[in-house]
Amino acid sequence: MRLSKHVEEALYVILILATQKEHQPLKSNQLSEILNVSDSSLKKVLRQLVVNELIISSASKDGGFELKKKIKEITLLDIVEAIESNTLITYTPNNVAETIFSRKEHARKSEQYFIDGFNQASEAYAAALKKIKIATILEEESIRLGTIDWAKIILSRKENQHEIDQ
Repeated sequence: MRLSKHVEEALYVILILATQKEHQPLKSNQLSEILNVSDSSLKKVLRQLVVNELIISSASKDGGFELKKKIKEITLLDIVEAIESNTLITYTPNNVAETIFSRKEHARKSEQYFIDGFNQASEAYAAALKKIKIATILEEESIRLGTIDWAKIILSRKENQHEIDQ
C-alpha cells in the first residue's frame, strides 16, 4: 500500500493549526504557501479534513481553518483514514482461483483465505496507526498557547524573496 502525498500535507496542516498563534484560523492560501503546495490541491485535502471532523472552516473575513478535534486526540489513523479512505487495505478477488483450481469449493476457500489475511493485516495496520498521536512531536507550551505566527512567517519569506530578487 502506498500513501499519497496528501497524507503528509494533511499531517502538517494539523501541526500548523495546532501551533498557530492563539489558535487563530488560517486561510487555505496561507497554508498552501507555508507548505509550498498548490492551493487548489490543498483545498481538496482541507475538505477531507473538514468532512472527517478534524478541522473546521469558517468563511468570513477573519475566517479560515482551525482544529475541531483536540490535537492530543488526533492519531495518524485519523489522518490516513480522512485522506485515503476509511478502508486501509482492500482486496477483492477477481475469480482467478477458479482458473487454477478445478473444484469451486477449493477456489472459494483460497479466495476467502486471502480475504481474511488482508482483513487481519488491515486491522493490525489500523491498530498501529491509532497508537501514534500527532501531538507527541509538539512541545506542550506550543500546543496550549499556539506560539507560532504563521502569517508573519509567510510575510517574512516574501520580504526575503523580494530582497533576493532585486
